[in-house]
Amino acid sequence: MITADLKSILHEQIDRLDDPQDVQDLLLTVSEFVSQRTNIFIETPALLAQLKQALASAESTNLIAHNQVASEAKQWITQ
Repeated sequence: MITADLKSILHEQIDRLDDPQDVQDLLLTVSEFVSQRTNIFIETPALLAQLKQALASAESTNLIAHNQVASEAKQWITQ
């Protein structure tokens, strides 16, 4: 389906809501969804600094590879 069709279906579903509390709940849900989608990828200087610090920390630390962790976890589960 194309976006316009999906929006039309969504509008039809919203128009069927009669309870004001349902409409308010939906509004809060949609608002939170939109907020999460739009705020997740904003590259602020503070976020970039945190990412650089996290990368530097990871590079300077003795890390365990994912495959090794997965293998050890399987062993723990089967013992």
